[in-house]
Amino acid sequence: MTGQLRLPGTASRRRIGRIRRGLDETVRAMRDTGRLEPIDAALLALARVSADELDAAMRDTDESRYTRATLIARYHGVLVDLVNRDPGDDLDDLAALLAEDLDTPPPRPAD
Repeated sequence: MTGQLRLPGTASRRRIGRIRRGLDETVRAMRDTGRLEPIDAALLALARVSADELDAAMRDTDESRYTRATLIARYHGVLVDLVNRDPGDDLDDLAALLAEDLDTPPPRPAD
């Protein structure tokens, strides 16, 4: 029922807003192209929480513009980190770790 009061502390159903739908589409595209890996789980969780909080703030007519702008900036930072993460960095780190185990020098990065 719409408009029905709830007891304090009880959960309510969350609507999926525009920000979260956009994130879900981005994540789907990243998975389809192989750009999302299990190591990205924590960053993805943070992006989902940020998107949900931003959607909630955008729906709340009493929320200040400053708060909305701050949430937008924070969400943008998380999204940039998720989308622009370079899996090549992980491969270089793994090569260096394996080289330590083999007592051989790691390959030099290409310039």
